[in-house]
Amino acid sequence: MSGAAPISLGEPGLLDPEQISLVRRHLNEILASAAFAGSRRTQDFLRLIVGHALDGEIDNLRERMIGAEMFGRPISYDTGSDSVVRVRASEVRKKLAQFYGSANKDQLPVWIELPSGCYVPRFHLQSDGAASSAAAVSGASVSGAPWPGAPASSANSHAAASGAPSAIVSAPVTVAASVSVAASPRRLILRWPATGAIGAALLLIFAFVGFRWWNRSSIPPAGIHSIAILPLENLSGSPDQEYFSDGITEELINDLGQISTLRVISLTSSMSYKGTKKKLPEIARELSVDGVVEGGVLHDGNQVRISVQLIDARADRPVWAHTYTRDLTGVLDWQGEVAKTIAEEISTEISPQEQARLAHRRPIDSEAQDFFLHGILLRQADDCKSAINYFNHAIEKDPSYAEAHSALASCYGRLGESGRMPYEQAFTQQKAEALRAVELDDTLSEAHAELGNTAMTLDHDWPAAEAQFHRALELNPNSATSHEKYAFFLVRNGQFRDAISEIERSVDLDPVSESTFHAEGFIYYFSRRYDQALAVTRTVQGLKINLPDWDFLIGDIYAEKDMLSESIAAFLRSGDGPYTLGHLGNAYARAGQTDAARRTIARLQEDVEKNGVGRYEIALIYAGLGEKDEAFHWLEDAFRAHDVGLVYLQVDPCLDPLRSDPRFTDLLRRVGLSQ
Repeated sequence: MSGAAPISLGEPGLLDPEQISLVRRHLNEILASAAFAGSRRTQDFLRLIVGHALDGEIDNLRERMIGAEMFGRPISYDTGSDSVVRVRASEVRKKLAQFYGSANKDQLPVWIELPSGCYVPRFHLQSDGAASSAAAVSGASVSGAPWPGAPASSANSHAAASGAPSAIVSAPVTVAASVSVAASPRRLILRWPATGAIGAALLLIFAFVGFRWWNRSSIPPAGIHSIAILPLENLSGSPDQEYFSDGITEELINDLGQISTLRVISLTSSMSYKGTKKKLPEIARELSVDGVVEGGVLHDGNQVRISVQLIDARADRPVWAHTYTRDLTGVLDWQGEVAKTIAEEISTEISPQEQARLAHRRPIDSEAQDFFLHGILLRQADDCKSAINYFNHAIEKDPSYAEAHSALASCYGRLGESGRMPYEQAFTQQKAEALRAVELDDTLSEAHAELGNTAMTLDHDWPAAEAQFHRALELNPNSATSHEKYAFFLVRNGQFRDAISEIERSVDLDPVSESTFHAEGFIYYFSRRYDQALAVTRTVQGLKINLPDWDFLIGDIYAEKDMLSESIAAFLRSGDGPYTLGHLGNAYARAGQTDAARRTIARLQEDVEKNGVGRYEIALIYAGLGEKDEAFHWLEDAFRAHDVGLVYLQVDPCLDPLRSDPRFTDLLRRVGLSQ
């Protein structure tokens, strides 16, 4: 930038009205950019700190206050051991650098910087007409850093180290009079070259207050870049038709999710608002979206009447509405049509490939579709065994129903990974159904994600798995489930940073889902960031959502923090499934409770004989006991059985006592992993 040295005002909130409007517009551009797209928590963090800065609320920009406001921490929490604010601020700095790294800095009227070591943003304004009267807002002197990310001045470095707020605005402009204000949160001292300027200053302040009120109420909202599809209402009056409206909701979410320029909230979070009395702006704030789609479905015989409307939730005003009447075989055509229309209404670009996929529909047998929608509802309730029956009925009616084959694959995968079905049997059927789905329709994102999972669990072919996950996310970048599956692929390979980034993307798309937060906690655990894994459990307990069973994860975390008594207590609360028993036995062994560990092995051997599940878990207990030969015996048995636990071989902390043994290196190689 060029221009005179920056001018500093110590009292927060005294940017002129044009500059405030300029910063807010630029903030919207940043939040809608590719660098920030899909990262809801990072967007919220930047929106929070910029909002407080523009409102002059500098005291709210201390680490403890941000932790309490944004992450639900108690006001007295230990900021030394809980780094949640520092981690998120670091992510904001990284994404800002990414945004500005691809921008033409000479064409930007304002730049936003978050200096290292503090949480008070700095605004750099160009010396053009819009910023000709620019000033700086600060609790300290203004840095002359020429570009976000450049080294701060020594004064600001000292302020950051002491915890004091640093500069907010750097404005390299030329003005007629020099202005300075003492850095005090309660006193405002103006030094003007002439006393007559005091009256002008007061007039400016009154005008500024009035303009800020008008500015907030009259500036139209920016474009819609994120959407939630609320559960379509069943208008038939019969509860027996709930499956139909819910199934249509899921299919519409899947269609809109294919549009890469739009952030679409996942089904789990959207369905949590079924029957809610909350106002649309409140729902939009909770989901951090700009727009909401709502409507109803009337299923009468072979006719389906569907009414939908798109609401700009920020202004609570309708953007578009339409009613469609279709016969059952044309419902899928309707979904693609609605997705394209919504994209056009909000001026979101759709690539030619996305347009082709949305238009790619074939007639579906109405009875097959009915069975399929029933199965979708049961799968959503995690009743996969019942869902499988409905999907099989759908395929009997229409053998070329690709979506039914894909859904069937996902159910077999869930049953196998949860240990509710013998591993090799489940994963073999999962692969067969996913392959059939892709043969029928290569554009099904879910089917490629399921193939990615079987490439890991059944074939131990990690490059093939990665290729399938990339294809799945290319086809539907808004699939929270695919992002979650890919995050676990990455963490199992030891790619911890990328895994965390991927699971955060999943949380952004599924922000009120207990299962997504549960997965996030485990990603942190396997990344050996135990305090952050524990912080996730505490954060979610403060949210108004259905809480998952955290005891298993907490037991794992406490074991690695050498809090073995607390770990054992948590596992005992978690139940007596094979996975829990394996980790409980490992904790017993590490705590020196050898007899209890051996009794747990005996219980797991019964599970192996009965259900074929528990081999890997027995190996964990022997590893804790230091009996390596027995541990490797059971790991080899697990390898032959395609035990899903082996995909965690590289990162499972419970196996650390075995890592120096050459047999472990050889097993890693055969599983397709490396030390």
